[in-house]
Amino acid sequence: MVIVKPQDYKIGFTDQFFFDTNIWILLFGTVAYVETKEQKAYSNFLENLLIKDSPIFITSGVISEFSNVLLRRDFNLWAPKSGLASPKFKSDYVGSNEYKSSVKSINLLIKNILSLPNIVKLPDDFNSIEIDSVLSSFLIIDYNDSYINQLSLIKGFKIVTNDKDFQKLNSNITIITTQILGV
Repeated sequence: MVIVKPQDYKIGFTDQFFFDTNIWILLFGTVAYVETKEQKAYSNFLENLLIKDSPIFITSGVISEFSNVLLRRDFNLWAPKSGLASPKFKSDYVGSNEYKSSVKSINLLIKNILSLPNIVKLPDDFNSIEIDSVLSSFLIIDYNDSYINQLSLIKGFKIVTNDKDFQKLNSNITIITTQILGV
C-alpha cells in the first residue's frame, strides 16, 4: 500500500480517483470550518484534478451515504429543539418541514458534486465484486470502505479519503489522505 498526502501526490496522466464519502462531506457538506486544514488540502487536490481533467469516479452508494450522513446530522441538530421527549428519525423527522428543508439543501449539494466536469458516474459492479474479499475486510473496516477498497482494486482507482481505516488493510492501493496511521 502506498500512502501519500494530497499535497505530495503527483497526478499522473492515466490516474483515476475514487473519493470516499468523507471527502465529499468535507468539500460539499454542511460541515464547513470544522476541519479547515483537511478541507484546504482536499480542496486544493480537487482543484488540481479539475485542472488536469483527471477522472473522479463516484457510485450511487457514495451519494446515498453522503445524503444519509447529512440527514442524520441535521436530525441530531433538530432533535433537541423539537420539543419531543424522544424524537424518532422516521416517524417524527422524516416528512417534517425541517426534513424537507434538509433534503432540498442536500439535493443541491449532490447536484453540485455531480456537475463537476470530471465526475464519472460508475455502476457499482456488484455482480463482479469479489464478495468474500469484501466480507473478509469487513471484519477490519466498515462495509462501505471494504466495498470501495475492492472496487478500487478491480478498477485501478487511487482512493482519496480522510480516515485511516483503509490503511488497516493489506491492500495494493494508493491512498491519498491527510490522516496517516500511527502519526
